[in-house]
Amino acid sequence: MLYQIIPLEMGSLVQRYIFKKQNKEIKCGTVWKLGSITTPTKPKFISHYQAQIGICIADIPGAEISKTYDGEKVIYFSETVDEDEQDELTDIFYGKSKKFSGEYVHVFQDLGWKEIGENTYIFGELEIKEINDEPEQYK
Repeated sequence: MLYQIIPLEMGSLVQRYIFKKQNKEIKCGTVWKLGSITTPTKPKFISHYQAQIGICIADIPGAEISKTYDGEKVIYFSETVDEDEQDELTDIFYGKSKKFSGEYVHVFQDLGWKEIGENTYIFGELEIKEINDEPEQYK
């Protein structure tokens, strides 16, 4: 048996990377309008789950992102990142840089930014469904 965890509000499934360099920080990633998580383990976190805080997918045993729709890339900077650097990093993140090409994660690292973490979170009101992990048989 599989369990599907579905956020009931759009934009409640988020993948986030954190990069640091000296006293500077970048938080960036993808916010999906819709999506779901599956796990073979019955979700027990729900008894202490707080919708406004959410839960990291890594904290749900066996959980994996199963479906995502309409992802939007977002990037945020600490106040210690000056405007010119923000502009350059934003262009790299969105793939619009004329100086740098490739995956933004690699380019950030090449520029001295250290990846501190990558996590996926789900928050808001959730629906949990039991689903059959066997493909449906049609007759």
